[in-house]
Amino acid sequence: MGERLVKSASRAFAVIELFARVRAPLRLKDVAAGLGHPVSSAAALLKTMTQQGYLAFDPKSRAYMPTARLPRLVNWISYDDFEEGVVAEAMQQLRAQSQEGVVLGTPVGIHLEYVRSLRGVSEGVQFSIPTGTRRVLIQTGMGWQFLSLRPQAEALDVYRQTMAAGALGRALFPVESFLQQLESHRHLEITLSRARDLVAPTAHWDGAMASILIETPPGHRPLALGIPGPTDRLERHLPEISAHLRAAAEHIRVAIRAS
Repeated sequence: MGERLVKSASRAFAVIELFARVRAPLRLKDVAAGLGHPVSSAAALLKTMTQQGYLAFDPKSRAYMPTARLPRLVNWISYDDFEEGVVAEAMQQLRAQSQEGVVLGTPVGIHLEYVRSLRGVSEGVQFSIPTGTRRVLIQTGMGWQFLSLRPQAEALDVYRQTMAAGALGRALFPVESFLQQLESHRHLEITLSRARDLVAPTAHWDGAMASILIETPPGHRPLALGIPGPTDRLERHLPEISAHLRAAAEHIRVAIRAS
Protein backbone atom coordinates (compact mmCIF):
# COMPACT_ATOMS: atom_id res chain seq x y z
CA MET A 1 0.00 0.00 0.00
CA GLY A 2 2.75 2.43 0.98
CA GLU A 3 4.74 1.79 -2.18
CA ARG A 4 1.64 2.42 -4.33
CA LEU A 5 1.06 5.73 -2.56
CA VAL A 6 4.65 6.80 -3.13
CA LYS A 7 4.40 5.84 -6.80
CA SER A 8 1.16 7.82 -7.16
CA ALA A 9 2.80 10.87 -5.58
CA SER A 10 5.75 10.54 -7.96
CA ARG A 11 3.41 10.37 -10.96
CA ALA A 12 1.48 13.43 -9.78
CA PHE A 13 4.70 15.45 -9.64
CA ALA A 14 5.62 14.10 -13.09
CA VAL A 15 2.33 15.50 -14.43
CA ILE A 16 3.13 18.92 -12.98
CA GLU A 17 6.62 18.85 -14.50
CA LEU A 18 5.17 17.81 -17.88
CA PHE A 19 2.92 20.88 -17.89
CA ALA A 20 5.92 23.02 -16.91
CA ARG A 21 7.82 21.78 -19.97
CA VAL A 22 4.94 22.02 -22.45
CA ARG A 23 3.37 25.23 -21.09
CA ALA A 24 0.03 24.45 -22.77
CA PRO A 25 -3.21 22.54 -22.10
CA LEU A 26 -2.88 18.78 -22.52
CA ARG A 27 -5.40 16.07 -23.36
CA LEU A 28 -5.43 12.67 -21.71
CA LYS A 29 -3.60 10.97 -24.56
CA ASP A 30 -0.90 13.68 -24.47
CA VAL A 31 -0.27 13.15 -20.76
CA ALA A 32 -0.21 9.36 -21.13
CA ALA A 33 2.26 9.60 -24.02
CA GLY A 34 4.38 12.24 -22.29
CA LEU A 35 4.77 10.15 -19.15
CA GLY A 36 4.82 6.73 -20.77
CA HIS A 37 1.84 5.56 -18.67
CA PRO A 38 -1.19 3.51 -19.76
CA VAL A 39 -4.17 5.70 -20.66
CA SER A 40 -6.23 4.15 -17.85
CA SER A 41 -3.59 5.03 -15.21
CA ALA A 42 -3.18 8.57 -16.58
CA ALA A 43 -6.97 9.05 -16.59
CA ALA A 44 -7.28 8.05 -12.92
CA LEU A 45 -4.39 10.34 -11.96
CA LEU A 46 -5.77 13.35 -13.86
CA LYS A 47 -9.22 12.77 -12.37
CA THR A 48 -7.80 12.77 -8.83
CA MET A 49 -5.70 15.90 -9.44
CA THR A 50 -8.76 17.63 -10.90
CA GLN A 51 -10.91 16.67 -7.92
CA GLN A 52 -8.22 18.04 -5.59
CA GLY A 53 -8.26 21.37 -7.44
CA TYR A 54 -4.77 21.18 -8.96
CA LEU A 55 -5.98 20.74 -12.53
CA ALA A 56 -8.94 22.16 -14.45
CA PHE A 57 -10.73 20.16 -17.17
CA ASP A 58 -12.30 21.84 -20.20
CA PRO A 59 -15.07 19.54 -21.51
CA LYS A 60 -15.17 21.36 -24.85
CA SER A 61 -11.50 20.82 -25.73
CA ARG A 62 -11.14 17.73 -23.52
CA ALA A 63 -7.90 19.26 -22.21
CA TYR A 64 -6.43 19.73 -18.74
CA MET A 65 -4.60 22.77 -17.40
CA PRO A 66 -2.97 23.52 -14.00
CA THR A 67 -4.97 25.81 -11.74
CA ALA A 68 -3.80 28.79 -9.71
CA ARG A 69 -3.71 26.56 -6.63
CA LEU A 70 -0.27 25.24 -7.58
CA PRO A 71 1.66 28.56 -7.63
CA ARG A 72 -0.14 29.71 -4.48
CA LEU A 73 1.35 26.77 -2.58
CA VAL A 74 4.91 27.93 -3.17
CA ASN A 75 4.63 31.66 -3.77
CA TRP A 76 6.04 32.27 -0.29
CA ILE A 77 9.40 30.98 -1.58
CA SER A 78 11.26 33.70 -3.46
CA TYR A 79 14.36 32.91 -5.46
CA ASP A 80 14.06 35.93 -7.73
CA ASP A 81 15.79 38.68 -5.78
CA PHE A 82 18.97 36.70 -5.18
CA GLU A 83 19.17 34.50 -8.29
CA GLU A 84 18.00 37.14 -10.74
CA GLY A 85 20.17 39.75 -9.12
CA VAL A 86 23.67 39.04 -7.87
CA VAL A 87 23.82 35.45 -9.19
CA ALA A 88 22.65 36.38 -12.69
CA GLU A 89 25.18 39.23 -12.70
CA ALA A 90 27.96 36.82 -11.69
CA MET A 91 26.95 34.39 -14.44
CA GLN A 92 27.06 37.11 -17.08
CA GLN A 93 30.49 38.15 -15.85
CA LEU A 94 31.72 34.55 -15.93
CA ARG A 95 30.59 34.14 -19.52
CA ALA A 96 32.27 37.38 -20.56
CA GLN A 97 35.53 36.33 -18.90
CA SER A 98 35.65 32.69 -20.00
CA GLN A 99 33.70 32.96 -23.28
CA GLU A 100 32.20 29.59 -22.26
CA GLY A 101 28.66 28.70 -21.25
CA VAL A 102 27.66 29.05 -17.59
CA VAL A 103 25.10 27.03 -15.62
CA LEU A 104 23.53 27.29 -12.17
CA GLY A 105 22.67 24.01 -10.49
CA THR A 106 20.76 22.84 -7.41
CA PRO A 107 20.05 19.39 -5.95
CA VAL A 108 16.49 18.10 -6.33
CA GLY A 109 16.00 14.70 -4.73
CA ILE A 110 18.39 12.28 -6.43
CA HIS A 111 18.98 14.71 -9.28
CA LEU A 112 20.95 17.83 -10.06
CA GLU A 113 18.83 20.38 -11.90
CA TYR A 114 20.26 23.21 -13.99
CA VAL A 115 17.97 26.11 -13.09
CA ARG A 116 19.76 28.74 -15.19
CA SER A 117 21.90 28.43 -18.29
CA LEU A 118 23.86 30.80 -20.52
CA ARG A 119 25.27 29.74 -23.87
CA GLY A 120 28.95 30.41 -24.51
CA VAL A 121 30.15 33.03 -26.97
CA SER A 122 33.57 31.69 -27.96
CA GLU A 123 34.35 30.30 -31.40
CA GLY A 124 34.38 26.55 -31.82
CA VAL A 125 32.31 23.86 -30.14
CA GLN A 126 29.84 25.02 -27.47
CA PHE A 127 28.01 22.70 -25.09
CA SER A 128 24.56 24.07 -24.37
CA ILE A 129 22.65 22.72 -21.36
CA PRO A 130 18.98 23.81 -21.46
CA THR A 131 17.43 25.21 -18.30
CA GLY A 132 15.50 22.47 -16.52
CA THR A 133 17.90 19.70 -17.57
CA ARG A 134 18.40 17.09 -14.86
CA ARG A 135 21.31 14.74 -14.24
CA VAL A 136 21.71 12.09 -11.56
CA LEU A 137 23.50 13.67 -8.58
CA ILE A 138 25.99 10.82 -8.24
CA GLN A 139 26.94 11.15 -11.91
CA THR A 140 28.09 14.78 -11.83
CA GLY A 141 30.99 16.60 -10.25
CA MET A 142 28.64 19.35 -9.10
CA GLY A 143 26.42 16.70 -7.53
CA TRP A 144 29.35 15.19 -5.65
CA GLN A 145 30.21 18.65 -4.35
CA PHE A 146 26.71 19.02 -2.93
CA LEU A 147 26.77 15.52 -1.44
CA SER A 148 30.22 16.08 0.09
CA LEU A 149 28.65 18.68 2.41
CA ARG A 150 26.18 16.18 3.82
CA PRO A 151 26.79 13.57 6.52
CA GLN A 152 27.86 10.27 4.98
CA ALA A 153 24.60 8.59 6.03
CA GLU A 154 22.55 11.17 4.07
CA ALA A 155 24.80 10.85 1.02
CA LEU A 156 24.47 7.06 1.14
CA ASP A 157 20.70 7.45 1.30
CA VAL A 158 20.81 9.38 -1.99
CA TYR A 159 22.96 6.59 -3.46
CA ARG A 160 20.45 3.92 -2.38
CA GLN A 161 17.49 5.92 -3.68
CA THR A 162 19.25 6.32 -7.03
CA MET A 163 19.80 2.58 -7.27
CA ALA A 164 16.23 1.83 -6.19
CA ALA A 165 14.90 4.18 -8.88
CA GLY A 166 16.91 2.31 -11.52
CA ALA A 167 18.76 5.47 -12.52
CA LEU A 168 22.08 3.65 -12.20
CA GLY A 169 23.12 0.06 -11.58
CA ARG A 170 25.13 -1.11 -8.59
CA ALA A 171 27.29 -3.24 -10.88
CA LEU A 172 28.29 -0.11 -12.80
CA PHE A 173 28.81 2.01 -9.72
CA PRO A 174 29.27 -0.01 -6.50
CA VAL A 175 28.95 1.71 -3.15
CA GLU A 176 32.73 1.53 -2.60
CA SER A 177 33.33 3.61 -5.74
CA PHE A 178 30.66 6.08 -4.65
CA LEU A 179 32.31 6.56 -1.25
CA GLN A 180 35.70 7.08 -2.91
CA GLN A 181 34.26 9.78 -5.16
CA LEU A 182 32.51 11.37 -2.22
CA GLU A 183 35.67 11.51 -0.14
CA SER A 184 37.74 12.87 -3.02
CA HIS A 185 35.38 15.85 -3.32
CA ARG A 186 35.17 16.75 0.38
CA HIS A 187 38.05 19.20 0.26
CA LEU A 188 37.83 20.37 -3.34
CA GLU A 189 36.92 24.00 -3.84
CA ILE A 190 36.64 23.51 -7.60
CA THR A 191 36.03 20.23 -9.37
CA LEU A 192 36.57 19.34 -13.01
CA SER A 193 34.36 16.42 -13.96
CA ARG A 194 34.92 14.71 -17.31
CA ALA A 195 32.09 12.89 -19.05
CA ARG A 196 34.45 10.13 -20.15
CA ASP A 197 35.18 9.33 -16.48
CA LEU A 198 31.50 8.73 -15.68
CA VAL A 199 30.05 5.23 -15.60
CA ALA A 200 27.01 6.00 -17.79
CA PRO A 201 26.80 7.86 -21.13
CA THR A 202 25.92 11.56 -21.19
CA ALA A 203 24.86 13.94 -23.94
CA HIS A 204 28.42 15.25 -24.39
CA TRP A 205 30.82 12.33 -24.02
CA ASP A 206 33.84 14.49 -24.90
CA GLY A 207 32.75 17.26 -22.55
CA ALA A 208 33.61 18.36 -19.03
CA MET A 209 32.48 20.86 -16.43
CA ALA A 210 34.35 22.96 -13.88
CA SER A 211 32.16 23.89 -10.93
CA ILE A 212 32.16 25.62 -7.56
CA LEU A 213 29.64 25.78 -4.71
CA ILE A 214 28.44 29.27 -3.85
CA GLU A 215 27.17 30.77 -0.62
CA THR A 216 23.43 31.41 -0.42
CA PRO A 217 21.24 33.46 1.96
CA PRO A 218 19.76 31.68 5.01
CA GLY A 219 16.93 29.38 4.00
CA HIS A 220 17.79 29.55 0.30
CA ARG A 221 18.24 26.43 -1.81
CA PRO A 222 21.87 25.31 -2.28
CA LEU A 223 23.50 26.44 -5.51
CA ALA A 224 26.64 25.89 -7.57
CA LEU A 225 28.08 27.57 -10.65
CA GLY A 226 29.47 25.50 -13.50
CA ILE A 227 31.30 26.11 -16.78
CA PRO A 228 30.77 23.32 -19.32
CA GLY A 229 32.79 22.81 -22.48
CA PRO A 230 35.00 20.46 -24.49
CA THR A 231 37.36 18.59 -22.17
CA ASP A 232 40.57 19.59 -23.92
CA ARG A 233 39.64 23.29 -23.93
CA LEU A 234 38.62 23.34 -20.26
CA GLU A 235 41.76 21.47 -19.23
CA ARG A 236 43.90 23.89 -21.22
CA HIS A 237 42.33 26.94 -19.57
CA LEU A 238 41.57 25.46 -16.16
CA PRO A 239 43.79 27.90 -14.15
CA GLU A 240 42.00 30.93 -15.63
CA ILE A 241 38.56 29.31 -15.38
CA SER A 242 39.20 28.39 -11.75
CA ALA A 243 40.21 31.96 -10.98
CA HIS A 244 37.03 33.28 -12.61
CA LEU A 245 34.86 30.83 -10.63
CA ARG A 246 36.54 31.80 -7.35
CA ALA A 247 36.04 35.48 -8.11
CA ALA A 248 32.36 34.91 -8.90
CA ALA A 249 31.83 32.96 -5.67
CA GLU A 250 33.58 35.69 -3.68
CA HIS A 251 31.52 38.42 -5.37
CA ILE A 252 28.33 36.58 -4.37
CA ARG A 253 29.59 36.02 -0.81
CA VAL A 254 30.40 39.71 -0.35
CA ALA A 255 27.01 40.73 -1.75
CA ILE A 256 25.21 38.44 0.71
CA ARG A 257 27.15 39.81 3.68
CA ALA A 258 26.45 43.36 2.60
CA SER A 259 22.70 42.84 2.21
